[in-house]
Formats: sequence, structure tokens, C-alpha cells
Amino acid sequence: MPPHTLAHMSNDARAQAPSVRLGPAAAGSCRRRVHLDHVPIADRATRTALDPAAKLLLADIAQHRDVALAIAGAQVPEGALLARSLRSERRLAVIDLLIPDGQGYVPILIRGHRTLDAGTGAPVSVLADPLARWSSMDYKQRPHQADALALAHCYRLLQDLGMAATRAIGGIIGRGNVEPELICWHDLDGPAPSTLADYDVRIADRFAVADAAAQQAPPLAWPSRVAECRRCPWDSLCSAELAARRDISLIAPGADAVNLRSAGLLTVDDLAAATDEQLAVVAANGLTGSRTSEGRIKARAWQRGKLLARRREVVQVPRADIELDVDMESYVEDGAYLWGTYLTGTGPGLTAVSAQGGEPGYRGFVTWDPLPAQAEGEAFVEFWAYLQGLREIAVGGGLTFAAYCYSRSAEDRWLLSTPVRYPQVPGMPTVAQIREFIGSLQWVDIYEVVGREFMVSGSRRLKTVAPVAGFSWRDPEPGGANSMVWYRGAVGADGRPPDDALKVRVLEYNEDDVLATLALRNWMTDRAADDTPTVAELELLTPLQVSGPR
Repeated sequence: MPPHTLAHMSNDARAQAPSVRLGPAAAGSCRRRVHLDHVPIADRATRTALDPAAKLLLADIAQHRDVALAIAGAQVPEGALLARSLRSERRLAVIDLLIPDGQGYVPILIRGHRTLDAGTGAPVSVLADPLARWSSMDYKQRPHQADALALAHCYRLLQDLGMAATRAIGGIIGRGNVEPELICWHDLDGPAPSTLADYDVRIADRFAVADAAAQQAPPLAWPSRVAECRRCPWDSLCSAELAARRDISLIAPGADAVNLRSAGLLTVDDLAAATDEQLAVVAANGLTGSRTSEGRIKARAWQRGKLLARRREVVQVPRADIELDVDMESYVEDGAYLWGTYLTGTGPGLTAVSAQGGEPGYRGFVTWDPLPAQAEGEAFVEFWAYLQGLREIAVGGGLTFAAYCYSRSAEDRWLLSTPVRYPQVPGMPTVAQIREFIGSLQWVDIYEVVGREFMVSGSRRLKTVAPVAGFSWRDPEPGGANSMVWYRGAVGADGRPPDDALKVRVLEYNEDDVLATLALRNWMTDRAADDTPTVAELELLTPLQVSGPR
């Protein structure tokens, strides 16, 4: 990659340019984003504007912060400071709560996500006595590296200003926890790897990147695909550059791309043509041999426009006499308001269901009461009773049953947490009953099946994979973030009357999500062998020779 230089700016001018200040997100941010945010000549017209869904979620989180600050202001001890905007020579931040400890201040931030899960050991306290921490017997800490790095930034900022407490700790007030008044604590200078030590290395690098950008010196960061790209305003600019040079991170993002570049594999085409010796170098740098050899196959599939390559001749996907596709819709951390299902199966399976009064097709268990609300728990109980009824029909008829989802982590989370949040609702299952079901072979994650049966040369998201099976969504803008916008309008959370048309839009989108997993499953059973190459076939192919910008 040729260095970018600006001859019109002298070294003296660069030396006189003011140093930049960085905020709490910088240490965990993409290096190229830090560069583009600070380079004076960056074409900001190329930035992707926040879509309505993102704007709404940001506004909703800001509202949550305001409410949490009001509650904190009524409970925290005397001497605490609320919502202070601070800056030193190199750092700036808005710190939501500053708690005095006699020597200085301890930072506390309010976040729009959960900080606690069921378990034990989380260091917590309450707002009324925030520094009296204890180890919870009910919750474990949810890992959030971005929270820890932001707290480390705030602590260093307080040190810059001579305001820091002696002990390097910081707290997070999350959203959606069972007990919302709890503060979850982070020890910033604990046992290795220390958060502060990690932060110091990261922020020194980001300062260097930002300073070089501000001074219009040769850039220290170049585009590379990472998880952050999907929500970055510079994504369209970087994506165009990555596509033009067929960058390796298009199929091997993050740290994998770094390791591949270290072996001289800069493009997808380089990886497609890589020798075993080159892959051995990559493996020595952190990737396993199987992942590097798989990468070569993925690169050859990508060259030929194939997202999926079969790992075996016959794709194996669990099927059952009674099949239920499941997809849940939630709103941020406030709750799961819709459990959508689609019932299908074999002739005997559907006959058995029909004999009990059931019908195939879509059925949604939903509440339109603004969350959180007990009606959420009641809708969940109806869904659970329906699911259990199908399981019992299968057992009674000597038939098999399976329920299918796509990427089970969200469904599992709300399956397990709803009984904890609404134990008073009649018919609510126990957590043990939920665990028995999700730990059984009857709960099938098609996302995991796709990963087991195919090498995927791009994203494994449902919206990317289902079109391979010929499926398309009715809505022109399908997506989880957009569904949250529709939900707010549907329940009147935007200050206007509830919108029945948006209720229909949410239900149709949810129905299409469950139909997508069904279509994908049927395709894997019936047509995948005709539509996709095998890994063995790709291994025998000569890599395509493609030349382009590097």
C-alpha cells in the first residue's frame, strides 16, 4: 500500500499543529476510524448518515441515561457529582457520576446494555452506598471490554486533573438488569492482564494515529474489516477501498487478517494461491492449521462468487416429524415482546397435531403493552405452553419433534431470563425446565448447522445466507434495528397513537424470519448438493489469477 503524503504541509507546520484529545471510546475503536475522524482533509460527505433506526436507538439510550441520572441524583451520597464534562490536555469525557472516596473521585458510567447475568461473583453495590461493594451470590459480571476501557480512560482523565481516587476502580449502571439499581464494578488495575495497562498501550497507539492524521502526516492506519465496520459512518468509504484491492479482511476479518498479512497474504487472491509453507507461517503466528487451510478454500469460493462450500457430499441437517421454527423479537434491554413460530412437519406429524386441534403455519405470541410489562411474561407463558404441547403430542404419538432458531444466543437469553423477571405469572416455567429444553437435541440452531456443514466465505448472518436458498423478505428494509423502530411506533412509544399498520409490519417481518430458517433447512436437505461446490472440489481447482491494486 503506497503511503499517503501531503507535500504542501511542512515538517515545521506539523510540529506546531495542536495535539488532539480523545474520548472514552477511542482505545477500543478501529484505528482507521480514529484516523478518518481526525484527518482535516477527509471527505465527510462520504460518511454514511445514521439511519432512522440508529438515531432512534441513540435517542432511546439517551433517555434511559437521563432517567437513570435522575434516580441516581436522589440516592447517591452527599458530595457526588452528576454528569460532569471534563477534559485534560489529551483526554476528554462526560462522566455520569463521580463518587468521592476521601482522596478523590471514582468514575461511574451509565450504559444502555445489561451488565449482569445469572450466576455468582459479580462485584456490585447500590446507589445509596456505592462504595460498599460485595460479591453477588445471584449475578455474574457480563464481560464488556468497551466498558472497562472507557472506565480506564475516565480514571486516567481524573488522574490528569488531580481528581482521581487512590484505588483504580470504576462502575457501570446498566440497562435491563433484574435489579436496575445495582452498580457493577470493574477493578482497573487488578491481576494481569490489567485493564489500565491494556488501555495505556491502546490509547498511546490511538494518540499516534490521531496526531498523524491531524498533522496530515503519512497515515498510520489503513482500512481492514472488523466487527465495528457495520456501525461505522466511514464504512462505505472503507468498503469501497477494501473491495477495490480485494483485501484479505473481506473473508478473514480482525486479528485473522493481521496474521495473514504478516505472511505476505494481502488479498483474497493471495490466500487462494497460498502455498502450504505460507500457511504454516500463518499458523505459527496464531491461526490453527485447519483455519488457514479453510481460509484458502474460502478464498477460492469467494473468487467464484460462492458464499458456501459443502464440507461433505451430503449435507446433514436434523429433521423431525413435527417441526417448529422460532424467532424472538426484543426491544433493546427492555424485554422480548414477540415469540414467532411456524409449524410444519411430515404427514404423520401434522396429522397428530391436527388431531389435537393444532394447525400448521405462523403463530405469534405477542404483547403490544410498552415494555417492561407483565404482559410480556404472559405472552411468553402462552408460547411455552404451545411449545410444550407440541413436544407432548410427539411423545404421545411416538414421533420426533424439533424446534429451530437461527443463532440461538438471543433466544436462549430471553428464554432463561423471562422466568426470572416474571415468576409471578401463572404457568411460568422454571429456569431448570428451560435449561432442560435448550440443552436437548430438540433445540436446533440452524446457524450452527450452517457452520458445521459449510465453509462460509463471508457473513453467516441469516439475511446473507437465506438468499442462497432463494428466500427473500417481503419488507424492503428487513433488519433487527428497523424492527425496533417499527415496534416503538406500534406501541406508541414515540409519543403518537399506537400504529396498527406497524404492528402488522413487525408480525410479517417476524414471520419471514421463521420462514427463512425453514427455507434454508429445506434447501440444505433438498438442493444444496446441486447449488454449492464441495471443499474437495475447490481444493483441486487452480486459483484464479486476478490482478488489481494492492
